[in-house]
Amino acid sequence: MLPGHRPEAPKKEEPKDSETANMTVSMPAALRNRARAAYKATSYAEGDNTWSHFVTKAIEAETARREAEHNQGEMYPSWGEKLPGGRRLKDS
Repeated sequence: MLPGHRPEAPKKEEPKDSETANMTVSMPAALRNRARAAYKATSYAEGDNTWSHFVTKAIEAETARREAEHNQGEMYPSWGEKLPGGRRLKDS
């Protein structure tokens, strides 16, 4: 190694689309219950295989909306790092 040079950190590989990752979030109980009721009532008609599939579709729709609204429809660079914690949500 040359003086004054640091070795490059190994690059993390991007997860493949088929890979899954667990996610834990907090949300108002009333919203969770409303979403669960909508899932249970419509999962067959909407083709949702599982609760996770329903939640994934919802997050994907909001992500696409924000990309269209704020980034000319382009995907933002992948963010694999931990997000900063936030304040607890108030029930409103």
